[in-house]
Amino acid sequence: MLKTRDYVMYELRSYASPKSKLTQMIKKGEIIQLVRTVYADSLSDSKLAAASMIYSPCYISFETALAYHQMIPERVFEVKSAGFQLKKEKHFDTPLGRYSFLYIPEAVFPWAVQPAMEQGHGFRLATKEKALLDTLYKIRSVTSRKNLQELLFDDLRLEEEAIMQLDWNVIQSLVPLYHSTTLNTLLRWRNAQ
Repeated sequence: MLKTRDYVMYELRSYASPKSKLTQMIKKGEIIQLVRTVYADSLSDSKLAAASMIYSPCYISFETALAYHQMIPERVFEVKSAGFQLKKEKHFDTPLGRYSFLYIPEAVFPWAVQPAMEQGHGFRLATKEKALLDTLYKIRSVTSRKNLQELLFDDLRLEEEAIMQLDWNVIQSLVPLYHSTTLNTLLRWRNAQ
């Protein structure tokens, strides 16, 4: 089970020194410290749900969400999340794995995000459409449809059929909020199909 420091302190309130007891539990391996204020009972706890406890507000996106939605064939080892209150990217190496928090524009943050569950823990997850847009937003600027196709099908290894099945009404409504050349190229590519 994932726990905040406050929750752990509440659980240990009957001890004379809850902080000392927590330190002792960490040393004995009875509890795992992920970051300064987040703990896990075991390494099998939800990697995805831990992201929103490590940094908030955020939602799971980028290649992590694309893999979750089975749009890319690769297994993803780093949990990437989107946040809008970041001045720079944040990275955390924890016993559960590496977590990265990347900036996206505030105007796009609340849209096309859905609730999800893993091992009884809830978290926010980008839809397929939003995960693709977030991923393309963070990649180099692409201005030609040919380069975009190489990016989509060779670099990201997406299937054209999967892209065509996306909700393009959602994509068209979100693209202007990003102010991204690459995403405008995506719309031009789709309209040419």
